[in-house]
Amino acid sequence: MFVSFARWSLPAIVTCLAAASVRAQPGGANGPQVMGWVPAYGIEASMKALSASPAIGQAMTRLGLQFWNPSVDGRGVVFAPVDATGRPVTAADVKRLQGWARSHNVQPLLTVYNNSQVINRWDWPLARRAFAEHPEEFAAALVAAVDKWDLDGVDLDLEGEGALAADRAPFAAFVHQLAAALKAKGRILTVDSFHSPCDNAPNMRWWSDWTGDVATIHSMGYEDLYEGSKATFTPEGRPVCEGGAMLFRYSWQLEWGMKAGYRRDQIVMGMPTWVDAWGSGGLGPNVVDHLREVRALGAGVGLWDMQLAAPGWTKPATWDAVQALRRPGNALARRWLPVIDRGTPRGSTVETLAVSERTPTATNFRSQPSSAR
Repeated sequence: MFVSFARWSLPAIVTCLAAASVRAQPGGANGPQVMGWVPAYGIEASMKALSASPAIGQAMTRLGLQFWNPSVDGRGVVFAPVDATGRPVTAADVKRLQGWARSHNVQPLLTVYNNSQVINRWDWPLARRAFAEHPEEFAAALVAAVDKWDLDGVDLDLEGEGALAADRAPFAAFVHQLAAALKAKGRILTVDSFHSPCDNAPNMRWWSDWTGDVATIHSMGYEDLYEGSKATFTPEGRPVCEGGAMLFRYSWQLEWGMKAGYRRDQIVMGMPTWVDAWGSGGLGPNVVDHLREVRALGAGVGLWDMQLAAPGWTKPATWDAVQALRRPGNALARRWLPVIDRGTPRGSTVETLAVSERTPTATNFRSQPSSAR
C-alpha cells in the first residue's frame, strides 16, 4: 500500500521539497517544529541546559513538560514522581519551566505519560483506563490543567508495548474528543508514536485516524532513525514489517505520514540527546548530519530530552543546525539528495531489528533517572 521512498524519482522529490519550503516559513504556524521534553526526573539538569545558551531558546518552538500521569482511577491527572521515593513534581517546577518557555516565545505543552520513576514501566492498563473507560473525564481534566497552568496544549505520551490493535478505535475516539476540546480554547494536541506500523501502541498505522486532530506527530525512533538506515523490523512471532521495508529512514517515515494525510512539517523525527552520533550512511553519523537530513526533507525534530547529556548537543554548530530547520531547505536538498543511498546495493547487509522497536538504551532512557545514564 505504501511505496518505498527509493522508488521516488529525483525530480519529484525536489519538487515536493521546494513546495514544502514555501509552506514552512520561519516562525509560521505550519513550519517544522523543534520539540523538546523536560522529564520529571530531570528538571534541574534541563533548566541548566536550557539556560546555557541563548541559541537554544531561539531554536526551539515547543517544550513538553512531562510532569503528569493519568490518575489511578482514570478520571484525572496527577503530578508524576520525580524519583523512586514518589516525591511529586511541584507547582513551582511547572511555573519555572512555563516561565522559561514564555520568555523565549516557546509553546509549553502538558505532556501526560503512563510511566514514572516509581513503576519503571509503561503501564498501558493505566492509560487505557483513562482514554477508553473514562474519556470524557480524562479529557476534561487535561483541558482544565492546561488552563490552570497557562499552557498551549497537550502532548499525549501514552505508550503500550505489544500487539494492541484492539485499542486503536478507542484511542482514536479519545484523540478526536480531546482535540476538539482543546481547539475550542485555541490550544493544540500533539501525539507521541512508536516508529513502525506493525507493533506497539500507538503506532504509525494509527496515524491516519488522527488527521485533522493533531498539530504534530512525534515518531519516537531516536537512535533507530537516520536516513542511511538499512534496518528492517520483525515483531516477535510475526512476519517482517511492511515486507522488509527500510522503515527507519527519515524519508520512509515522512512518506508514510504524508500518505496518511499530513503535511511534511507535521511529522517530527525523534532524536536522542544522550548521544551525539548514531547510525551510518546518509550524510554521516553526527548530530549535525542528521539535522541536515531532516531539514532537507522539511520535517521537524523532537529532542529527548532537554538535559542534553551528550557533548555534541551543547555545541554552537548543533544549534545553528537546529535553527536552520526553520528556514527553507530546498537548496540544501538539491545538493545532497542525489548522492544519498536510496536502496540496498546487491551484496550489502540489511540489518534486522527484532522484538522491540526501541534499542534497550532508548527504552531505559525514557524511564530511568539520570543517575542510571
